[in-house]
Amino acid sequence: MTTTACQPPNVNGRTIVNQGLARLGFQPPGAVLQTFGVEVGHEMVVVPGRILPTPRIKYSRNNSPVADNKASWNLRGVKFAAGATLGNMAVLVIKDEKDNEFAGVNDPELDEVVTGFREMCANCGMKVGGKLVYAEARLPSKNSSDPLRKEAIEKIRQVLLAIRPSPSIVLVMLADEDRTVYEGLKHLCDVLLGIATVCVNSANIKKKSPRVYANMALKLNMKLGGINHNMSDPNSVRWLSAKPTIIVGMDVTHPGFGSAKGTPSIAAVVASVDNQYAQYPACLEIQETKKEMITKLKDMMISRLEIFRSCNKGKLPERVLVYRDGVSEGQFDIVRSEEHPEIMKAFQKYGKPKQPYRPKLTIVVCCKRHHARFYPIKKSAAMGNANPRPGTVADRGVTAGCHSDFFLQAHGGLQGETRPTHYLVVQDENRFKADEIQGLTHALSYMFSPATTAVSLVSPAYYADIASDRGRCYLHKLLHGITEEGTTLSCSHSEGDVMKEAVNLWRGGVHKDIKDTMFYL
Repeated sequence: MTTTACQPPNVNGRTIVNQGLARLGFQPPGAVLQTFGVEVGHEMVVVPGRILPTPRIKYSRNNSPVADNKASWNLRGVKFAAGATLGNMAVLVIKDEKDNEFAGVNDPELDEVVTGFREMCANCGMKVGGKLVYAEARLPSKNSSDPLRKEAIEKIRQVLLAIRPSPSIVLVMLADEDRTVYEGLKHLCDVLLGIATVCVNSANIKKKSPRVYANMALKLNMKLGGINHNMSDPNSVRWLSAKPTIIVGMDVTHPGFGSAKGTPSIAAVVASVDNQYAQYPACLEIQETKKEMITKLKDMMISRLEIFRSCNKGKLPERVLVYRDGVSEGQFDIVRSEEHPEIMKAFQKYGKPKQPYRPKLTIVVCCKRHHARFYPIKKSAAMGNANPRPGTVADRGVTAGCHSDFFLQAHGGLQGETRPTHYLVVQDENRFKADEIQGLTHALSYMFSPATTAVSLVSPAYYADIASDRGRCYLHKLLHGITEEGTTLSCSHSEGDVMKEAVNLWRGGVHKDIKDTMFYL
């Protein structure tokens, strides 16, 4: 099925032209089209496009690996731009009667992989020290009367609280891919205990692959406050460094099928705090179910401005660039009419008599849910799999016209047909030129710290997407349609009751000890 769905773009293009038009009744035109005098052409529309230069990135000592034709690079021979300090670290082994789990804390293979991982962290430039403690949580067997595995999570809680000295981070060796254990553990550590965690499937880390170690190190360094790589694109750096600037990402995730009716949606706002645009702490809030507009945006923006000010010697940003994800094409104007005023109210908090605080604001909506696809007509503009080359941008012929918008494919397609992201500027007080906003968005797509590749969605928006998804772990009970009594929710439970239970599960959000970090990676 996957192979059938992931056809190369040239195959899809031929299918649309040669078979699709006929199946839709467009070729030859049916009676209805003929009645209205409508004709559908045989060929796809040709629009002008261009390929943006590959942005440069920089690691420690100005080491700049070159991205390949798939917009990816590797960590071989480079160190993080700013390596974090790895202090006291705990390794928690989850025992759940699985074939690939570790035998226990005395398993020689466990010591081997932990040593290999710590060596990778040191080789990448992290300062590895402190005490290393091993702990084991032997989970009770699965029980149909405990679908959320509360007993298992309670066992993990007891083991974590008994670890001495208190770790700065816990490396969790999961027994398998049981989402119930993972979600419960993240809720426990993020909300209740305030412990940073990095989770890995035991079967994966047992491969002893440098790539697995490196991917874990990328996340660990960012969670501990480090910087993996810097932006080195001259034009983007010049614009960002001209004035203090904050880059914001926003997203909302909604309950899906099988959730309790009334389960709230989760809004996430992330924002840069440093002049390297690497660290993006997140703020999460629950709100009315399936409401796309962010209800508490004013307070969430204030919280991001506060942490920016605390990290920049009391200075507030003079420019604000917002990337808003998750909005459908029919809701673009609502962002301007409803969310824009809330951001302005956040600015007003910092105003003084006769001296208002009024940074220049630009809002860009990011849309992945669209049906536009691009097929290169020149071999020089195509990758080996016939997808457009990374950095392909189209801003004429298929754009809105009433807004400044463009399609950008920053990433390299690995399989099937790549989908560009549609970026639409709904508010622009910074008066970006087309080349500036397109180039900056492209450069920021190379700043996704947990990866060594450009990503399909600009990094701040991608971070917000990941952060909102982490919030789902805190409401996993309701998202699975389970009441506080442990039974499936029925019509007798009102949406008000569900919201009350959600508030109880939410517990005020992320614990104060980790809320100003990138805990969500």
